[in-house]
Amino acid sequence: MKPRILTLLCLLLTFIGCKPSPETTATVKVRPVKLVTLDNTALATTYQFPAVIDASKDADLSFQVSGLLQELNIMEAQQVKQGDVLAMLDQRDFINKLASAKAEYDNAEREYRRLEQVASKGLISQSELTKQRSARDIAKANLGIAEKALSDSVITAPFDGTIAQIPVTKLQNVTAGDLIAKMIDTYELEVKFDVPSRLIQDNTPPRIEVMLNADPSRRFEARFKELGLIADPNSQTYPVTMVITPPQDRLVLPGMLATVEVIPESADQASMVAIPMAAVQSQGDSTYVWLFNEASSTVSRRDIEVDDDIGEQIRVRQGLQMGDTIVGAGAAYLAEGMEVRPWQD
Repeated sequence: MKPRILTLLCLLLTFIGCKPSPETTATVKVRPVKLVTLDNTALATTYQFPAVIDASKDADLSFQVSGLLQELNIMEAQQVKQGDVLAMLDQRDFINKLASAKAEYDNAEREYRRLEQVASKGLISQSELTKQRSARDIAKANLGIAEKALSDSVITAPFDGTIAQIPVTKLQNVTAGDLIAKMIDTYELEVKFDVPSRLIQDNTPPRIEVMLNADPSRRFEARFKELGLIADPNSQTYPVTMVITPPQDRLVLPGMLATVEVIPESADQASMVAIPMAAVQSQGDSTYVWLFNEASSTVSRRDIEVDDDIGEQIRVRQGLQMGDTIVGAGAAYLAEGMEVRPWQD
């Protein structure tokens, strides 16, 4: 009897040991994701591009004659007006040469007039008159050279602008062609940046604003100047040049970095939405995002048509609408119908 009881007890213990424990049952892991709901803040109404400020005009100023630099009426960063006298060579030699050339011309002209009257009476040959006419013409040419030399001994501002560089000093001997000053136009500046071909193809002109990276709170409205027709072979973008008129209370100089904001006026571009680039997935020729279903906490694939990227975001032409909730981060690890939960920061 006792052996039978022991056998039953052993069988009972074996059965209990084989029963699965609740603690060892496998659980399904719900992946956390960052969700993005498309609302008015996601409207992709602008493009932004890095830009650089450049001078719309610049000039390397030099004398066309040599001499002693008698006057230097400028300093670096000084603003000047068109026609202002900036520098002048010692005038004495040029004035003396001009006076001498004028006297020679006056004498040659008087002699020619006298011989012309004599020739009309047949008292001298025509060749003698021609010889004097040539002497008169040479004297006239020398007078013009002397007048130009005097004019070239003075440098005036060719346009309104700012003196950027002065590599010489007063009372220095300079030769023709030496750089006396570099001048730039700071009253009207160029803004240069590159844009994708898709934006150029839009027939509706956009509004363009410029923000200095050093002072992003200030905006300047830009005017179109020119579009380069040769695309960059790597980025497939085209160079664009705009023009701004900086305010008097803000110093804006060539070389400063800026951001250009392009605001499309066409309805189709204004109605696009911008989503994080991390949300966009691709498979073959298809581009898609994961759409979140709040009722089931699952995701489903939604094919989209994208436009150009703008910084860390990308514009979506088709496939999404206001109110949609998509996976903005963690999309690379998902599959159709997978259960997810919002990522808690």
